[in-house]
Amino acid sequence: MPKKKYHHYSNIVFIKGDIAHTNLKNNVLDYVSCDQVIHHTENPLATMQELTRVLRGKGELAVYVYAKKALPRELLDEYFRKKTNTVSNDDMWEFSEQMTVLGKRLSDLKIEFDSPEIPLLGIKGGKTDLQRFIYWNFIKCFWNDELGLASSISTNYDWYAPTNAERYSKDEFLSMVSKCGLSTAFIHSEEACHSGRFEKN
Repeated sequence: MPKKKYHHYSNIVFIKGDIAHTNLKNNVLDYVSCDQVIHHTENPLATMQELTRVLRGKGELAVYVYAKKALPRELLDEYFRKKTNTVSNDDMWEFSEQMTVLGKRLSDLKIEFDSPEIPLLGIKGGKTDLQRFIYWNFIKCFWNDELGLASSISTNYDWYAPTNAERYSKDEFLSMVSKCGLSTAFIHSEEACHSGRFEKN
């Protein structure tokens, strides 16, 4: 627990509560970091508005959200997300291990090929590894040699288990930022995510 690890610091306060309803006063914080969390809340826009509310003027909110993937991957993710509530935790861990084994076996093939660009499906063209091609465009089967089996299983579990896991295009994300009355200090986008620092106006 972080509280046990950092208890000797007198300037740190630990609060357990609801991120969407913090019960903090208006305009009390200079900086809020919400890393890979907001897209798991019931209403990400409302949660971001709550985090903006507690910021002082010119305070910064740092946020990371999932990016939308290629259409086949989005369709499968959305279908599976609806099934999550009917899958037991044990079955979810077993499924995550199966997906990890699939990712490893695809990676072990060490096959690279030149994919055509398929704009209607959101599939990017160019030279790519077979495992990453399937991973980004069709189904999340994460594998990382450096992380190993246990961490790769946890990564797949972290993706599939949450009932809420919104994904955004860059424009959708920036629209949410704008609706919160925030201006962009820094923005970064890649296949996995959009992240940035946003200043309260």
